[in-house]
Amino acid sequence: QIDVLVNAAGVAQWQLLQNTPMEEARALMDANLLSAVLTSRYMARQMKRRRADRDACIINVASLLAHKGTPGTSVYAASKAGLLGLTHALAAELAPFKIRTNAIVPGYIQTEMIANMSKEPLEKRIPLGRLGTSEEVADAAAFLAQNPYANNCILNLDGGLSAV
Repeated sequence: QIDVLVNAAGVAQWQLLQNTPMEEARALMDANLLSAVLTSRYMARQMKRRRADRDACIINVASLLAHKGTPGTSVYAASKAGLLGLTHALAAELAPFKIRTNAIVPGYIQTEMIANMSKEPLEKRIPLGRLGTSEEVADAAAFLAQNPYANNCILNLDGGLSAV
């Protein structure tokens, strides 16, 4: 029995939309959005079969770029914004089955995805003055999974970057 699904796939691509080959755009959308749609569809069916006294939770990991796109992030930002739309729709659609759906919206997290970026300028933009960690994202997922009233929560986890 599976009680929690975390859709955390993330493939980044940094180039202007006009320079993005369609095959690359499709591959990115498949990895970041369609994989979550298909996995959620399959797992929701499984979650509906569990014991009636247990709830379940789907957590989508989006990105701050879903709210604040920047040049060169069009396809990535669109894929992550799609995850937020999926979160809102599933929160309403699956609630009658005691399946909650939430999203985490990370800012800059110390991962391979930003390994080639200069750390210091990023940290200067973040009010807390540092990058987040994957452990902090995991802690946020645990909070959303354990809170039985958390449904349709969009949790910004960005050190305050979304506030500036």
